[in-house]
Amino acid sequence: MNTKNSAKLISYTVVDFSSEAEMELYLVFFEKNGPHHFEQLSPLGCIRWRINRVWNKTGGFSVSLIYEYVDEKSYKDCQIEIGKFVKQNESFYKKLNIKRTASRAINILDFQN
Repeated sequence: MNTKNSAKLISYTVVDFSSEAEMELYLVFFEKNGPHHFEQLSPLGCIRWRINRVWNKTGGFSVSLIYEYVDEKSYKDCQIEIGKFVKQNESFYKKLNIKRTASRAINILDFQN
């Protein structure tokens, strides 16, 4: 197991959209606002954040958000900051018709180069 920047906790959320255009709007929003969002989370212990396009859903439009945290305290601190981010951008989120499915995980094994 590689311990360099190894996350102890992982938050994984799948976001389903009603259309490809809506998903693209979401991605453009995070291309613009994502760097600042991560800058706020990084000092709190978020060591990695990814947005991925889910490509195995025929006819569906989904992305996954993956946050990796140093430890449980980092996760809790970042949840507060993420909540602030969502609240600050509430008018944007209200425009979207999305379904979120969230999961949390504890890192057991981590194989990487």
